[in-house]
Amino acid sequence: MLEFQDWKDFSISSWYHLFSEDTIKSIIIEIQKDLLNKLLNSNNGEESEEVECSSECLVPIQNGLNELNKSAFVRNNWRSPSDAKAFSFGNSLKVTNIEDLILFFSVSDRITRDLETDKGIPFCIVLRPWLNIHPASEFRCIVVNNILRGITPRDWPSYYAHYKEDGPQIVNKLHNFFKSKIAHKFPRSNYIFDVICVLPDETIIVDFSPLNNKTNLLAFSWKEIHPIIKKNSKEEVSPVFRYLESDIGIMTKANAQLRFSNIV
Repeated sequence: MLEFQDWKDFSISSWYHLFSEDTIKSIIIEIQKDLLNKLLNSNNGEESEEVECSSECLVPIQNGLNELNKSAFVRNNWRSPSDAKAFSFGNSLKVTNIEDLILFFSVSDRITRDLETDKGIPFCIVLRPWLNIHPASEFRCIVVNNILRGITPRDWPSYYAHYKEDGPQIVNKLHNFFKSKIAHKFPRSNYIFDVICVLPDETIIVDFSPLNNKTNLLAFSWKEIHPIIKKNSKEEVSPVFRYLESDIGIMTKANAQLRFSNIV
């Protein structure tokens, strides 16, 4: 379970100003109390019309949507309402109006769990410009003791043939980006960061997450990473880029991991 400092450090409202030049433009809007009640009560099955929300609290959201040409990706301090895709048009979380945003936040169990308990910091709605991102360009990076130890595709386990040829360049690029832009700047020594990496010269931070046994490590496992954390080694190593090396069809994460030895 996350503690107060975890919620604070990994909230985008805490880290965005540190990395604003290297992340996606984000409009961060504090959720007012009446809007919070509307979101939570709607999720509990109450008719949203019965829960009043002043038009004033919606003005910053509408202004943000207008600034992004009414084409936005939405999230809260820590994550997106990805479990609300079934309620979207075309299985997309693109937000074009306030009604879309309220719907996604209201029906998402992920968002509701975050908003139900006071975290000691203001809850936020975050608007980002809608981007069409190829899944092969998204990577999750594992940092242990301020050393980048592992890199995994976010779209795991899917096969992308170009990883075999481009792998060394991807590793070198992300390693250099980490050392020059992130290392010792983020206020934790063990954490995860997600990026969009488009060769040859574009790397964009998407998010930061805690490194623990609740976080999805994709191609890696907590059993591999935990001993490295306990060892607390400060020895610099080259990060391991783990990906599927052949097209083996549809498989689960667990089955895919069985094909790898513990090489971190």
